[in-house]
Amino acid sequence: MLETTATKLFQNFPKEIAPCFDNHDGLYVKQQDGKDFVIHSAEDWRAIEETLFLNAIPNMVNSIQNAAQESLAEGVNFEDLDW
Repeated sequence: MLETTATKLFQNFPKEIAPCFDNHDGLYVKQQDGKDFVIHSAEDWRAIEETLFLNAIPNMVNSIQNAAQESLAEGVNFEDLDW
């Protein structure tokens, strides 16, 4: 995560936030009063929210990890799914 100060951020806002979009980096902004904050692109924030949501579902992380270890040959064909 990149780091800057509130002063630098407000002096050159477009340049300071560009890595948030270009490289998907978070930007940690330090303030003199200690009330620091973080800037992310909306796209990255949605991904973070989705991850938090999935992690809140009991056993979801284990299920995803187990599925990642399963070979594609062991999986079920899309056409065979009973929706």
